Amino acid sequence: MNQSRVLVVEDDASLREALYDTLEMSGYSVAVAENGRMALDIMSTDDIGIVISDVQMSPMDGHTLLKHIKTNKPDMPVLLMTAHGNVQKAVDAIQSGAVDYLVKPFEAEVLVNMVGRYIAK
Repeated sequence: MNQSRVLVVEDDASLREALYDTLEMSGYSVAVAENGRMALDIMSTDDIGIVISDVQMSPMDGHTLLKHIKTNKPDMPVLLMTAHGNVQKAVDAIQSGAVDYLVKPFEAEVLVNMVGRYIAK
């Protein structure tokens, strides 16, 4: 584990802020992006330890972002989250390299515990 930042990628501003607040109040350093392209830009300059990304986004969805990350940083943990989860999509995400797949809504404690598995405060 390292003391890198958590990168939250979420196009919904209010949820992005809630995730940021939850993780920051839990002691993590957090960066935010509103889409996949912005996330890749942040990753090119910041020391990111885990990416938490929504699946349904434009212009780049979370699965495409996951593929870009795994191509360039194969050891980077990526946690995908969606409000439209199903078993096949979760299986596909895990097979593509995601460390887990959260279905919204989820408890803040679940998110904080998952992040704690991969990154130190």
